[in-house]
Amino acid sequence: MTLTRWILPVLILCAACARSAEAPDIEPVSPAPGAEGIDLSHHNGRIDWDRLGEAPLDFIYLKATEGRDWKDPRFQDNWLEATQRGWHVGAYHFYLLCKDGPGQAANFIQSVEVRNGTLPPAVDLEYAHNCQPSASRDATLSGIRAFLEALEAEYGTRPVLYTTPDFYADWLATEFPGYRIWMRSLSGPPGRKVWIWQYSMKGRVPGVEGFVDLNRMPEGAAQATD
Repeated sequence: MTLTRWILPVLILCAACARSAEAPDIEPVSPAPGAEGIDLSHHNGRIDWDRLGEAPLDFIYLKATEGRDWKDPRFQDNWLEATQRGWHVGAYHFYLLCKDGPGQAANFIQSVEVRNGTLPPAVDLEYAHNCQPSASRDATLSGIRAFLEALEAEYGTRPVLYTTPDFYADWLATEFPGYRIWMRSLSGPPGRKVWIWQYSMKGRVPGVEGFVDLNRMPEGAAQATD
């Protein structure tokens, strides 16, 4: 592992902090209670945005990055299409537990420009398709915290935590108060207040081949965990 590999993320994050100190805080949108949305990534293939516009949807989250260096090859095109067509749109990062937090934050910040009127950035924290932590629990939690703090410094708003009930209970419940939660709960409503509820992974919408994740802003959606 070279020194350059470590220096680059640090320089990017320092630049991000300098930019955020000069720029006003982002004012992200929050869909109204009852709003319906989907999340998309390269796995969904090419989107027919004209047909998707026929769906009764209010918001879209798009996968932007994963780990320290992977970028979704369809993110930039999807982001441009979704924003130009007036969707409430946000970007998310898939967090790898075996990689450092600052390096992952640098990857996301390089890829995503969040503006007023977009959804707050989100981070996907779950066990599925993840790697085993390469450090102690405390060090892993510190990495997640560093990632979240870097995004908040850059974008002026706290990220949303996408997670599952088991991961939330194991890692997040007592460690990250005050964050909005986007919970996957396929068997019924989550047993707590959340900002977004992902209630299906087998939805169908026009313009997208195959299954899509379906999300809803519940009535009385929690703006934060506490």
